[in-house]
Amino acid sequence: MRVAVIKESQCEAPESCDYICAKVCPRVREGFKETVYAKENGKAAITESLCISCGICVKRCPFDAIRIINMPDEMAKDLIFQYNVNTFRTFNIATPIEGSVVGLIGRNGIGKTTNIRLVSDELKPNFGHYEKAYTDSEIIKEFRGKDIQPYLTKLYGKNLAVAKKEQDFALNGKVRDIIGENRYGLIRANMMDRNSQTLSGGEAQMVAIAKVLDSDADVYIFDEPMNYLDVNNRINVSKKIKEVLKDKTVMIVEHDLIMLDYLTDFIQILYGSDSNYGIASHIMPTRNGINTYLSGYLPTENVRFRDYEIRIKKNIPPSNIVPYISWPEFEVGIGEFKLSVGGGQLYEGDVIGVIGENGIGKSTFIKALAGLIETNAGKLDLGIKISYKPQMVERVDRPVSDVLADVYPEYQSDEITRGIMNKLGVNKLVNKNIKNLSGGELQKLAILVTLMNKADIYLFDEPSANLDIEDRLEAMGIISSFINANKKCAIVVDHDLMFLDSTCQKSMLFSGESGRMGLTENIVGTEDAINEFLKRVDVTMRRDKDSRRPRINQPGSRLDAEQKAEGKYFAE
Repeated sequence: MRVAVIKESQCEAPESCDYICAKVCPRVREGFKETVYAKENGKAAITESLCISCGICVKRCPFDAIRIINMPDEMAKDLIFQYNVNTFRTFNIATPIEGSVVGLIGRNGIGKTTNIRLVSDELKPNFGHYEKAYTDSEIIKEFRGKDIQPYLTKLYGKNLAVAKKEQDFALNGKVRDIIGENRYGLIRANMMDRNSQTLSGGEAQMVAIAKVLDSDADVYIFDEPMNYLDVNNRINVSKKIKEVLKDKTVMIVEHDLIMLDYLTDFIQILYGSDSNYGIASHIMPTRNGINTYLSGYLPTENVRFRDYEIRIKKNIPPSNIVPYISWPEFEVGIGEFKLSVGGGQLYEGDVIGVIGENGIGKSTFIKALAGLIETNAGKLDLGIKISYKPQMVERVDRPVSDVLADVYPEYQSDEITRGIMNKLGVNKLVNKNIKNLSGGELQKLAILVTLMNKADIYLFDEPSANLDIEDRLEAMGIISSFINANKKCAIVVDHDLMFLDSTCQKSMLFSGESGRMGLTENIVGTEDAINEFLKRVDVTMRRDKDSRRPRINQPGSRLDAEQKAEGKYFAE
């Protein structure tokens, strides 16, 4: 079968393009004018059954708006949903399991959110016939003999109540009115009377999760619940979901592998071509599912969905250390908040992680190093060049190519820069406007721009935010390799422990009280810093023997008890 996708957001017909795709199409020239035609809104469209996959229109489209993909004909029977003509479609379907937690894992734009909309009855399967509205009985009949048929029978029969935490959600009113009694203790007492419009991203996420947990439902769905949450809250939320929703039917989409592994019983992998089509794999036990995803190969289906294996590496602090950068003791006061920073020393090639909860000064610390805010000794001047990626990246109304040229005019001819662009996928964004980029695309551009600046130290505030698993792992390798190759330094603030463990040889642990005071601790090996952090939150973690990724031990398990007795909260 043939999949033709035209991205309307990139198609400039008819304003800036006189349908060059139709003019170069061999089938149109032969007289089959409906092969490529103009829709009612003026955008180009392709009749897939007439297309011969020559690829000419793909190469000639000046806006990179067309994709033509050939797939096995047998996939047609597994087509579950298509939005419209030449749009994204999904094959197979995510399947909730009664009394269990199923996690969905896959790249951004691969259909995870589409699948959870299908299993929450926000979308109805149309089996590729987007112009037809199937009845509930017709849909159930189409799934006859499939594992999901009993679930859909209950769902469409109004015998299942679904509570869902959306990826993008809106809250209105006072927190107390949104969540009621706060019976699960996720919300701080001083937040209860605040208006939802004054909440930070992390605070709003906690309220949205608490609202879903308080719902009287049969099925609970969480779409990226860890976004904006610090490490402490990620662990607390995960514990609470496991406790409150024990024996419930739960489905979770998440990019933090440590938390996804801890929360779920089963995994479904979604793979395919991002923004073009997605395929849901069969269901696997969690450990096997995540390791299979990292391997890039589905043995039972004999499908290789990635041409390389993702390997989780353990960073070891370098033995040859040359003093490079230092900073003095200083303090920062912002309103009632006070941050106390001890003097620090970085060495050539250091990539330092920063670990701690929100509101205790991590972002304030790197802003102070960058000379962006006042300290008790004025703005710091460390006598070095600094490149800084802020936590929140501004959406400006400018082409990506213009911003890249401003930072480094020779970016197109520089081999190293082009290599980083290709690995991050920014090479596909150069003709786009920054205001139209997705959250993940914006983050990857910000990482690239930060590295393109000629500097002595590179400061990254939450570089993994909005990135999918593969992009996070790619960004890890790029940052650490760049710093090592150029003998520079970097400081990385992030909440994904696997990201920090794989990227940073050393780390700083922040302590304090959120919103009131923060205190930096000594720079130590990242594994030691994570060990101390886990000790404080009473959680143990070990490395998977096959993939080497960190995994949280189940509380009260044999491994949990043994590691606590030995004081090894993060063990091999």
